[in-house]
Amino acid sequence: MPMVQNLSNLTDSELIELYQQKHDTAYIGELYKRYSMLVFGLCYKYLKNEEDAKDAVTEIFEVLIEKLKVYEISFFKSWLYSLSKNELLKKIKKSNSLNIIELDENTKKSAEKFMENAQEITLNIREHESDTLKEAISNLNEEQHTCIELFYYQQKSYQEVASITGYDLNKVKSAIQNGKRNLKLFMEEKKQKNGQRDN
Repeated sequence: MPMVQNLSNLTDSELIELYQQKHDTAYIGELYKRYSMLVFGLCYKYLKNEEDAKDAVTEIFEVLIEKLKVYEISFFKSWLYSLSKNELLKKIKKSNSLNIIELDENTKKSAEKFMENAQEITLNIREHESDTLKEAISNLNEEQHTCIELFYYQQKSYQEVASITGYDLNKVKSAIQNGKRNLKLFMEEKKQKNGQRDN
């Protein structure tokens, strides 16, 4: 019991080292006391539901119990944040509930607008020959090319595209918007050139 009472005097690194030596979850309990509210805040930001966030905190610390047995951690707080974020993204992807990620009102409106246009551009693209389409896509820069492929052809959401590419959400939206515009311009120019040849 005296050991448990003195845990608050130990650093994160000391707690982890002792846990790895003795596998006593009392050391994890002290880390939980220090950081559970931080993890809860992150969980609530992603899940937008208090009960779901509480459950996620428990799940994350269960994962942590196993990972701390084998991982060498230099900066626990940063490592815990990354672990929590990764576990939340996996949880969200598994439940296919990406709509619960926090989006501001402008982003929501933009998302709705882009989704409305998704069918339109896909239908327009299908009117052209595949060779022309390939040529048009190949003329996009790498960011636009990748985001267009994922968003329109693989039906990924903005957040899924961001997770896959590593781009932030605003960059994904911008790449899709600009890529769509450039693709449309290229198709129109190609159509005009073909029309001139026919004449």
